[in-house]
Amino acid sequence: MLLLLVCAICVLLVACANIANLLLARGLKDRPQTAIRAALGASRARLLRKALAESLTLSLLGAIAGIAVAYAGARLILHLAFGPATGLPLNAAPSTPVLLFALGISMITGIVFGMAPAWMTSRAKPIEALRGANRSVGDHRQWVQKTMVIVQVAVSLVLLSAAAMLGRSFSNRQHQDVGFDPNGRYLVSIDPKLSNYTQEQLVPLFRNIEDRLRAIPGVRMAGSALHAPLTGIWTQDILTEGQPEPGPNDDLNSGWNRVTPGFFETLEDRIVRGRPITDDDNANTRPVAVVSETFARKFFGNQNPIGKRFGPAPRKNAGTYEIVGVVADMRFLDSSLPVYFLPEAQTTHFDQANLESREAWSHSLYTIVIHAPGNHPDMQAQIKKAITDVDPSLLMYDVQSYSDVIYSGFSQEKMIADLTWLFGAVGLVLAAVGLYGVTAYGVEQRTSEIGVRMALGADRGNVVQMVLRTAFWQVGIGVAVGIPAAIGAGYLFASQLFGVRPWSPAMLGFATLVLVFTALVAAAIPARRAAAVDPMRALRME
Repeated sequence: MLLLLVCAICVLLVACANIANLLLARGLKDRPQTAIRAALGASRARLLRKALAESLTLSLLGAIAGIAVAYAGARLILHLAFGPATGLPLNAAPSTPVLLFALGISMITGIVFGMAPAWMTSRAKPIEALRGANRSVGDHRQWVQKTMVIVQVAVSLVLLSAAAMLGRSFSNRQHQDVGFDPNGRYLVSIDPKLSNYTQEQLVPLFRNIEDRLRAIPGVRMAGSALHAPLTGIWTQDILTEGQPEPGPNDDLNSGWNRVTPGFFETLEDRIVRGRPITDDDNANTRPVAVVSETFARKFFGNQNPIGKRFGPAPRKNAGTYEIVGVVADMRFLDSSLPVYFLPEAQTTHFDQANLESREAWSHSLYTIVIHAPGNHPDMQAQIKKAITDVDPSLLMYDVQSYSDVIYSGFSQEKMIADLTWLFGAVGLVLAAVGLYGVTAYGVEQRTSEIGVRMALGADRGNVVQMVLRTAFWQVGIGVAVGIPAAIGAGYLFASQLFGVRPWSPAMLGFATLVLVFTALVAAAIPARRAAAVDPMRALRME
């Protein structure tokens, strides 16, 4: 949300610079009228109040018109966050505090960004009305406008670069290797705890459910777990038996999961060493665990972990579980998290209240994974029926394809990326409009100069080059300022990036090319208009 707020502020800055440019261009164009007002006795304070009143009126009208935009924008954000749901959890209508805040921001920006144009237009001297204030052979009076265009270009480059990096980050997350193929797999979310199942009833319950699911035509395998991949996982510090006492800065954190026999087979998770969890791992056998490859590397290095023991901290629990197998890594929270798996049918008793409580809670498995390859349009309905046949009172939240689970898991990243692209596009359009306005105003101010140049032999190509050179001088400075700003912004939101460096030459180059192309289109229109000036008409202009 902080990132989106910064993007919104950047768009506001570009919009304010644009409006200030338009007000300044209008004020400079009306300098003869302002000079006449001053000659007739209008004070500078009165001229300043008039200019500020125009700016504030525009701000107020914009704020009122923005209510509809705010409502539509809020609905867009909710749609991106929750999808095309019929009942949204939030009301899209802006609240009174939000409207007052928006009104206040509009008035403040109207005052701040209307002050410079108002001050410059109020300084018009009466003698300028007689000299022909519109005639110009240079552009030295446009430095304020050009500075604002430079700011717009720089901010737009930051927005486009951020949008490109976040878009690439989302694509990387969506197509990352999660350790298994989600196609043809389904995820059932349940909560046996709320259905008043005791711990002794859970093992036969899940065995019965899995047997019913495997009987469905097309289902190849089914397995249950406390947490399925990409749905989160519990973590805790662990200690290994026979290892030296860890230091205060050693990382002992590991994820842990409780599963039924068949869980690894359902996901087709490769057994690297040893064996998976089986039906023989029950209350009458020693406590065992299967660990991930990352777990084995982190806590045992190059040693063979089979037969080694470990347990949750403190040290007295270090020999609780014996490792009987190593499986290929699956992604739960992040790819570097070590994970160990415990059998659903085994219970370990601890004399620490927190460990004992977590041990009891962990047997209420929340997810069932089903492997049913192929196209089965009614598979979800059959899964729901099979579980209902086992126990109609069992609380079942949803049945989803694993592809949908993965996609919904990245909905926040998608929303941020989409909104950043939207903000970048708005900023780009505003910057293009600002460049067009300043270039067009410069062409109008230099009409006499252009006529003289063409009368002395300059052709249309020379005039177009002159106008584009002036425009791209501003764009070049804006890009030079925007590139280090974009790199700095990348480091600020580096935590939101996945598989993308805080400053990516490819992404930065892409954003720069888009900006330069848009600037070329914006500047080409007044450049062509300048090349079409009739020299005789231009020389007769006052």
